[in-house]
Amino acid sequence: MKLFKLTLGCFLLFMVTSCVTSLPINQQFYNTKKVGVILQVDEIGMAKAGGQGLLDMALTPGNKFTEPLKSIEPKLKLNEKIKAEITSILKSKNKEFVFIDQKFDYQTLEKFDKPKSDKKFNKKDFRKFKTTNNVDEILYVKVKHGILVTYQGVIEINKQGYVSIGTEIIDLTDNSLLLQDNFQTAAKIDGNWKKGEDFSNLSYSIQNAINSSITILKTKF
Repeated sequence: MKLFKLTLGCFLLFMVTSCVTSLPINQQFYNTKKVGVILQVDEIGMAKAGGQGLLDMALTPGNKFTEPLKSIEPKLKLNEKIKAEITSILKSKNKEFVFIDQKFDYQTLEKFDKPKSDKKFNKKDFRKFKTTNNVDEILYVKVKHGILVTYQGVIEINKQGYVSIGTEIIDLTDNSLLLQDNFQTAAKIDGNWKKGEDFSNLSYSIQNAINSSITILKTKF
């Protein structure tokens, strides 16, 4: 299982996406067009915050978290919970939608050449989905979750459960953005992260972060 490792330059922010410019939802989204939903939930892992040099990062790979995180991941059922919430949101808006479940890799999409316009566009070209999936828009939701470890050099300062959610809505007519948003939630771990039956202290913390993130997700639409 892969662990993703991030070190931040943004003060008090633990995900690089926190520094991305947000674009509130365009009311154009509330139309009769059909949206295809791409939900990408990464494997559970460790994220880093705080100040570290390259040597510090090499000396703190986070291997000790791998098996505990792997053991609790199935119990969290994050993919199912986010999918259910997206379904509830779109139904409440009377928005026609379909989940696009085929394998998806953002990096393999072709680069989009931005035209001269005041609109904001996705850096990748999503327009092929219009014909391949018979949809007019794409709602792309990318989710990361796990344990957030704050370091000062090689010293662990703090540990929290966390969730990071990035959302984009792309108009497939011209690849323009109707929404771009990123947010993170974190929850403290009560007691030692290794303690509790089946790492329950760690599991509860991540679950609390999940619950908070779902509450926030509702406010974005």
